[in-house]
Amino acid sequence: MADKLTLTLKFPFKTAAGVQLNSVSIKRLKRKDISSAQSATKDEGVMEDMLIAKMFGITLEDLGEFDIADSKSATEVLREMSSGGDLAAVLGRSAAAGAEVAALGNSPA
Repeated sequence: MADKLTLTLKFPFKTAAGVQLNSVSIKRLKRKDISSAQSATKDEGVMEDMLIAKMFGITLEDLGEFDIADSKSATEVLREMSSGGDLAAVLGRSAAAGAEVAALGNSPA
């Protein structure tokens, strides 16, 4: 199982609950999460916010307190996830060493 990914905030802040938020864990979203957001609103910006909040396990209120730089990073993570890309690369981390070896092992000779 892959290591749990987190987004470290460039500009940490205190949440509405008074907790210092320095980083957020990233949870992979499911089709049901998209359906839920689509049934709640037709506004694509609000849908994106709902999905990002769900992905990080935070409230919309706390997401609203993200610095613009952290907000941009959050959007990049969501878009990379939706395209099936490498989240570790977006987060500035290298992929696991084993992944490269496994990929090489599956290459035709």
